[in-house]
Amino acid sequence: MWRTYQQQESVYNLIPRPAEQIIKPPMYRSKHDAKLPPSCSSFGLQGSSKLTANESGTEDPLFGKSAANGKPAATFGKEVITSIDPTSFMKKGAKTKPAAPDAKPFQRSALLPSRPGVPKRTEKPVMGLTTEKNFVVANAVENILAVPRRPPKEAPLATQAKSFGKVPGYLGKIKRDVEQEREYVQQLSRQQHAGEQDRMRMMTEDEKNDIISGLKKKWEDTHKQYQALTFNIDTVTKVQRKEGLEVEMEQIEKAIQKLSKKNIHVYDDSDLW
Repeated sequence: MWRTYQQQESVYNLIPRPAEQIIKPPMYRSKHDAKLPPSCSSFGLQGSSKLTANESGTEDPLFGKSAANGKPAATFGKEVITSIDPTSFMKKGAKTKPAAPDAKPFQRSALLPSRPGVPKRTEKPVMGLTTEKNFVVANAVENILAVPRRPPKEAPLATQAKSFGKVPGYLGKIKRDVEQEREYVQQLSRQQHAGEQDRMRMMTEDEKNDIISGLKKKWEDTHKQYQALTFNIDTVTKVQRKEGLEVEMEQIEKAIQKLSKKNIHVYDDSDLW
């Protein structure tokens, strides 16, 4: 409890205290030579199965010479040369692009014909040349003796073809195949319809009255359930119940209306079950 009432400041704290001197122990120095390799180490023994020297780091007759001392650069790689010229680095494209050939003076190829030189301003063109040829007569004679040109051959019209207006042969085959399929389908339909006609019969009045009576009784039961619903329909379940009863009464009314007709045929499938 005395710590609770102890004051944080005190006049005794103003008195300087002597600094504590930390006495460090002497630095550890191993008695073994640090330049010798570790004893019985497999470091740097690539390609050899012999271990290195013994615990003293010297050569041992059992293990042989130290692998680290026997192989050059067997510990941490080759020695890095410090005399490196920073300017002799690899240039761009030195190993990918061939060296450019030395520049040579341009020489014109002797195979190409040389153009005539530009005439000087002192040179005058040859003028006053005339001819005695009558070009009108020469053109007339040339056209008279020329072979007349034949008009290009035009493609024949489709109406001039031999098969124009005739039904292709493949259409007749397709029509025959379609007709055979239609006859086969009609035959199957007639057979099925004949079998169904044999099973059809007229419903008697007693059967019709019994079914109508049962449907009316079912409608009354459904209507009674519908009338028993609450006035306030405020939940999803009540809404679904009300809609389901309405659909059921509508289906019963449609069935009674169909059975009220005079002639009703039914399909007799009692022997199939």
